[in-house]
Amino acid sequence: MIRQTRQRLAIEAFLRAEDRPLSPHEIHRGAQRLVPSMGLRTVYRQLKDMSAEGLVVGVDYPGQPLRYERTGAGHRAHFICHGCAKVYAWEAEVPDVEVRAPVGYMMTGQETVFYGYCPTCVASSRLAAADGGA
Repeated sequence: MIRQTRQRLAIEAFLRAEDRPLSPHEIHRGAQRLVPSMGLRTVYRQLKDMSAEGLVVGVDYPGQPLRYERTGAGHRAHFICHGCAKVYAWEAEVPDVEVRAPVGYMMTGQETVFYGYCPTCVASSRLAAADGGA
């Protein structure tokens, strides 16, 4: 039985509002706005439960912390900003590519990731600093 605690509802609301992959620390900071007493351990426990229930999925890219996003959106491309290191769910037009697993392998999914700078970093000094001030 799924318990709908204040903490659980705050985490779900924050994930829905942000609609992008978030680290447990980002989720903790956001959900604490609704439930100030919420601890980080509670966030990890809820994410584990929500993952087991199929409500969230982990987004894991090399060099990035594990993040979580809501399920049910189908295949989503992701965009990683070089400036702020945030990962965004991106509703990009990703061309259909037929990929076949080699003989004997079983493919269970795929990821599409783009890299660059988000609008905030493009407009800020972060981009100039990242490019050496050019």
